[in-house]
Amino acid sequence: MSLFTALVALLCLPALARASEPTWLVGTSTGVAAARAVPGERVAPGIRVVRGDASTARRLRAIPGVRFVEPNRRFLASSLSAPSDPLFGRQWALRSTRAPRTWTATLGDGVPVAVLDSGLDLSNPDFADNVWRNPGEVAGNGLDDDGNGFVDDVHGADTVGWDGDPSDGLGHGTAVASVIAARGDNGFGISGMAWNARLIPVKVVHDEGWATTATMIAGLRYALDEGARIVNMSLNGSEPSQALAEAIQQAQARGVLVVTSAGNDGRNRDRVPSYPASERSASVITVASSDRGGALAPGSAFGRGSVDIAAPGDEILTSDLGGRFTRRSGTSFAAAYVTGAAALLAAAHPDASATRLRAALIASSRRGARVDAQVAGGELDAGAALRRLGRLRPR
Repeated sequence: MSLFTALVALLCLPALARASEPTWLVGTSTGVAAARAVPGERVAPGIRVVRGDASTARRLRAIPGVRFVEPNRRFLASSLSAPSDPLFGRQWALRSTRAPRTWTATLGDGVPVAVLDSGLDLSNPDFADNVWRNPGEVAGNGLDDDGNGFVDDVHGADTVGWDGDPSDGLGHGTAVASVIAARGDNGFGISGMAWNARLIPVKVVHDEGWATTATMIAGLRYALDEGARIVNMSLNGSEPSQALAEAIQQAQARGVLVVTSAGNDGRNRDRVPSYPASERSASVITVASSDRGGALAPGSAFGRGSVDIAAPGDEILTSDLGGRFTRRSGTSFAAAYVTGAAALLAAAHPDASATRLRAALIASSRRGARVDAQVAGGELDAGAALRRLGRLRPR
């Protein structure tokens, strides 16, 4: 029996949804021979996910053309939950970010923003006008009309169950999306930063609250292929991944800005990395969480060499499942504010590159704030960022 035949007999084809079983990400070099030699499910070009134990990993590494074998690790949604309180407060964070100063010039009109998270409550009226519509897919016909690997992905995709239904069973993704682009001035709910941005929900997080490297890189690939200009990844894992790093390099190559949460372990990212927050890329911006007083919020990670900017992330009023509202805290929502601000800038300056958007957001952040000593920049100031890119003009 050949090595290849033995491997096929020993290894099972895993489903991404069965990520509780030990799985490995296998990167292969270009060429048909290497790809055929590795059993498992293809989650991105040159990357497969294979189930097995440590001996399986050793056998995989021995196959010619295999570039790397790494664990399919878990990532956690970067939020600190608080009790639901639909009557709590006002949206203090919008004033803090100076977003209203931009709204005469830009509302994020049409900018495609992918939210890689637990999905989206598609029944929420605050998203009805802002959810992306896949032009290549016919709703409800049970076919993969555009040939992208997902059936009926009319309004996004699910890389956990590998289907076209990005419905949220956790609430985290809905909350993050509401900060970015809940419809404003519609007589319902709350207002997002970029009222008119296009949300592309990509479910990469299980309903239990965790993602894997495989669901994340498949989700990022989907977002890139479907034309996302900005990607929000409010997720954190403790170990580096070559597969994830390569996926982010693809985002950089396509000029896509990736906004990541710094994490909620209260640690210095210069000393204790977290991923994707610690990926070094010209198109990645990593966000810490600040409170109403402009100080680092409780639990927020920091790091002057590795965290780029801070944004409101403490006691943020967000949409929840079933049309409810919830007060939430965490760097997830700080990242969402930066994502919304980036969408405002991208709509006003369609030709601005991801690196230019990133530079404007960091350079215009408010200095003198209490987070200055803990992040590379200051606090998010959407109005100043828009002025830095060019003259404010009425819409």
